[in-house]
Amino acid sequence: MTEDDKLRNLRQPIVTATGIILGFTLNMAANWVPKAFSSPRYLEYLIALSLCIHVPISLIVLYRILNINYPRDKADAYYRKTLILFITGISLYFLLIVFSMVESAIINQQ
Repeated sequence: MTEDDKLRNLRQPIVTATGIILGFTLNMAANWVPKAFSSPRYLEYLIALSLCIHVPISLIVLYRILNINYPRDKADAYYRKTLILFITGISLYFLLIVFSMVESAIINQQ
């Protein structure tokens, strides 16, 4: 494998996973936003905050992994940083789902 091809095998799985998760996130946001902030709850703000952080992180991950002008001599460090951003974005998505479930449980108990 040449130096130019270092990230080639790593691109497809991250692009696919990020795209799928971003699609689920945007679908969830589209369903959540019309009902959001109808009453003052702290969980609403946590969900909004995690959405506002997760979506840009996911877009940054997509940009970084699709960028063909990455520093070839530092490909490992570049990929490692992209992977950390990817895991951070997935973690925020997981927290978003947990917050949403907690909120639904609270609302349905009332």
